[in-house]
Amino acid sequence: MASLHDLNTGDVNSVVRLLEPLIERAPYIAAKVADKRPFLSCEDLIEAIGHELHHLDLEQKIALFQAHPELAPDNPLTMTKASQGEQGRLGLTDETSSFKQQLDTLNAQYTKTHGFPFITALVRHQNMESVLQEFKARLQETTEAETRRALIEIATVSSERVRRTFDASIPSKSPKVE
Repeated sequence: MASLHDLNTGDVNSVVRLLEPLIERAPYIAAKVADKRPFLSCEDLIEAIGHELHHLDLEQKIALFQAHPELAPDNPLTMTKASQGEQGRLGLTDETSSFKQQLDTLNAQYTKTHGFPFITALVRHQNMESVLQEFKARLQETTEAETRRALIEIATVSSERVRRTFDASIPSKSPKVE
């Protein structure tokens, strides 16, 4: 397990490699966060990630969203290990999942409507029924609302990954992303 000491004292390339898994497919955000060292706590790191997410322009946000995997993708091995674990917990990496066809349809509808995949922090969901309920409700939202929501979901996923990576005992606090 990495430590905040490793993060604070490592060379930039090493630190970016430590941060990349925390922020799905966004090495440019990891590099900006690395520049904000030192971090006195996991909460400081979470806040730095939230700050960088908040300051993305719309084009950068959409690019970040488009880099995220769909739920139950056809080839789960193309996802990061963190996403494989998060989706695997709910059986979404299993090609024979009873939810696969329904999710394929919902994924296509959502992407057609909003221009990016549905993003949710699976850590908040205990089962697939909860995920599907949220998915269907959010299909009805405006793209503007979903842009804000997707950013919040990414921040939540990142904050959970920070806690798992650096200190699982830290109480949960989602970063502020407006």
